[in-house]
Amino acid sequence: MSRYLPNDGRYPDDTPVWTPYPLPDSPTAYEDWPWLQGTVLGQCGPDEWHIVIDAPELVEHGDGYDWSPACFRNSSELRRIGADR
Repeated sequence: MSRYLPNDGRYPDDTPVWTPYPLPDSPTAYEDWPWLQGTVLGQCGPDEWHIVIDAPELVEHGDGYDWSPACFRNSSELRRIGADR
């Protein structure tokens, strides 16, 4: 059973996207963050998606698990991979 809302289809589950996400040495200003590759996990609001960041250098290792960072983004903060930004 999914805990996400039904997806409206703008960014279907498993869609590869670009989204702003800070690297450890990124400027603190959001508008200066790099756009990194991610994958849509699910839609959690009328204009909000849960995104896992697909950057191996950001994966944390511990307790026998690998943890990829995730974030919540609205449609203005997402671009389909292969689409113009």
